[in-house]
Amino acid sequence: MDLDDDTWIEQGQKISNASELREYVAAIRAEVHHMQTGLARAAAGALNGRSWLDTPGDERASHGDVLHEQLDMTVTPAGMAAKDAVYRQSLAALLVALEAVDRATLTVWLADISAKDPNRPA
Repeated sequence: MDLDDDTWIEQGQKISNASELREYVAAIRAEVHHMQTGLARAAAGALNGRSWLDTPGDERASHGDVLHEQLDMTVTPAGMAAKDAVYRQSLAALLVALEAVDRATLTVWLADISAKDPNRPA
């Protein structure tokens, strides 16, 4: 990963019409989905001590399940160290932020459809 890579900024600077903007938002949505999936699988592997690839298919959780069942806490479980609780909450916050971006890109898509034909089924 190149931290100096400004690909998204470079692409954004070149957009000059609504069609290009739609493509850009679709690309963002695809990237966010990949990040959500990858982060959830990595978190599940770290928490369970077994990588995603080494986990039987029927035991693999979706990113939503990892978030709600293993990371997001309203109450810290008894005996959990503060450092572990902070780590889990940080991962949960990242997954929630990615979910917010995913929802925002869907909203942009729906707004575009609605602007063209407000009565079209979504």
